[in-house]
Amino acid sequence: MKCGIMEDMYDILIKNGEVVDGSGKAKYKADVAVADGRIAKIGALGSARAEITLEVDGLAVAPGFIDVLSHSDAYLTLFTAPGQESSVSQGVTTIIGGNCGYSLAPLAFPGTLIAEQRWTDNPAQINVDWLKMGEFLECLKNKKIAVNFGTLAGYNTIARGLLEHSHRPLNQYESEIALFLVEQALDEGALGVSLGLAYLAQNGHGAERLGAVFEKVKSRGKVITAHLGDEWSNFLDSLNFVLKLAEEHKTVMHISHLKVFHEKYWPNFRRAIMLIEKAQKNGAKISFDIFPYASSSLPLYLLLPDWAKKSGPDLIIKRLKNNFERKKIVKDLVKRELDFSKMTVASLAPDLYIGKTVVEVAKDFGLSGEETICELLLASRLRAVVFAHLLDETALEMAVAHPLSLIGSSGAGYSLTQTPAADRNLPHPRSFGSFPRFFRKYAREKKLLALEEAVAKVTARPAKLFGIKNRGLLKEGHFADIVVFDPVGIVDKATFQNPFQYSEGVTNVIVNGALVYDRGYFIKNFPGRCLTSAR
Repeated sequence: MKCGIMEDMYDILIKNGEVVDGSGKAKYKADVAVADGRIAKIGALGSARAEITLEVDGLAVAPGFIDVLSHSDAYLTLFTAPGQESSVSQGVTTIIGGNCGYSLAPLAFPGTLIAEQRWTDNPAQINVDWLKMGEFLECLKNKKIAVNFGTLAGYNTIARGLLEHSHRPLNQYESEIALFLVEQALDEGALGVSLGLAYLAQNGHGAERLGAVFEKVKSRGKVITAHLGDEWSNFLDSLNFVLKLAEEHKTVMHISHLKVFHEKYWPNFRRAIMLIEKAQKNGAKISFDIFPYASSSLPLYLLLPDWAKKSGPDLIIKRLKNNFERKKIVKDLVKRELDFSKMTVASLAPDLYIGKTVVEVAKDFGLSGEETICELLLASRLRAVVFAHLLDETALEMAVAHPLSLIGSSGAGYSLTQTPAADRNLPHPRSFGSFPRFFRKYAREKKLLALEEAVAKVTARPAKLFGIKNRGLLKEGHFADIVVFDPVGIVDKATFQNPFQYSEGVTNVIVNGALVYDRGYFIKNFPGRCLTSAR
């Protein structure tokens, strides 16, 4: 703080805001002063001066939002769009990467990312000059990014790196190396470990082997997150699997994007909430996140029957080309009773089909929906992604209001100046609108939770879960990650047809005391930092 003779001088002064401090407590009117990257003072600061003064009468002043499930690292937009504009315009100041089992470090061998990359057309567009988690985080310190970034260590990335091009369970020796890499990554700054069980199941990772991972995470006092192994007919079994591990090992457990596909399985969501509540009563430390849309991005190959997904991509493709095995796959897909009119080809498929429903593509092919799935998988070498409008809005409302839920975009940060052409890639609108949609639809319109509770879900609670100190609260001495927004006017603009639209209603975003967004204009500051757990 810079002091004059008669009055205080600050870097930024936010005047006459409605402070929603992230704690869940009632909002109150106050000024917020920022100096040297931190919140210097909160209160009535009528005589104070600053280099930048923001008059925000009637607007909410809150801690910057924390996106607990970002794929900006996996999609590589952390490097290609370092301004992370689609996130910043939502009020996001911190993103958590390394989700769903996949992270950019640690790498058991240099080619791991190329072998495993399934989210982008060109994984070679970045220079990978690290192997260990510490090396990766050190590399990021030298990169300019607009938001703070913390990462989990993806266990799938570790396992696949050790297996290289094999598709089998880790042997005892490899498992010990994997545990060493987990331990090393946690010690070097990872916020926790993530599991992509939908993918690990294909390599035979059972409870005993994963239990050792839970123990390592618990010993470091960090969190383990899980993308469930099945979000369809075996949803409850998959949930019980991770809940049992969490209870047995007493590890802090967070479930990523909790959801269940297909109308006939929707009733299982209420049962899932009951199972989570029961586990919590039994002493387990459980939480989960959701994205505020009744539609999801779905890698198309996950629709294949379990037997067809075993082993590597080359063998799966052979099965799709073999007449006998393809007939079995089609028969099993028919049993799933999929509504192909509710699936839209979104990305990583031939350009001709982007934006079309599977039904429309099937008409072009002159094939059934099930046969079309096989053709799209072959044409994209298993990489095609669809929008699956197969989630339950009622379940979503239940999840949003639940005290154990947090909000994550499950998207990535984009810039409109660097986005891919819409005929080549349609990102889910959640990348542009998750947080405004959460506040608009579920807090303001449906009144499922008060503004103060909504802010807590995206600030202090995720900071506590991931062990991020001195952030997530508007408190003197904390880092100045701040968002100013209009609770009445905040709105998401992105749609499935045109996702490339920034949200509105966020007026100012401050990261580490630097203004990065001011009433629709992105300021080319890159004050983001690498965050590590401080448990």
